[in-house]
Amino acid sequence: GLGIFTSSMKHVRNMPGRLVGQTKDQDGKRGFVLTLATREQHIRREKATSNICTNNSLCALTSAMYMASLGGSGLRDLARLNYDKAQYLQSALKKAGFKIPFSAPTFNEFTVEFPADFKARYDRLLEKKKIAAGLALAPYYPDLPNHYLLCVTETKSKNDLDAFVREVQS
Repeated sequence: GLGIFTSSMKHVRNMPGRLVGQTKDQDGKRGFVLTLATREQHIRREKATSNICTNNSLCALTSAMYMASLGGSGLRDLARLNYDKAQYLQSALKKAGFKIPFSAPTFNEFTVEFPADFKARYDRLLEKKKIAAGLALAPYYPDLPNHYLLCVTETKSKNDLDAFVREVQS
């Protein structure tokens, strides 16, 4: 998984995980590097604060580049967009007659309870429409049959969300 947090310089060498830094190459072009490698287990094993595989390093670097491309207030704007889209979908599903079983605040994920016969519709959506209608929670929480965890991100448009509601209704 990916965790993002900030720190003062005083604590940087004690932070777990990979650190991505912004730099310039020899031509003055902006670039990103994994920095402070001395913290890593392959350099100073006895003082390592991290033991993460290369694939996670690539994910960390890619995520840092994406966030940097968003600009100064971009991450806040993106978070707001994802929150608003999730609230929009949650409201649309409620209006369509589906139950939102939990009232606790959410960010861009929430749980919806679909009718008992929804599994057949889900399979059709996935196969014919290429729509993944959330994660079925029953395998993890047997007391939540027909409950699905939905996640909404910036990759989905209002039209996508409206189409999803139409499809799960049919």
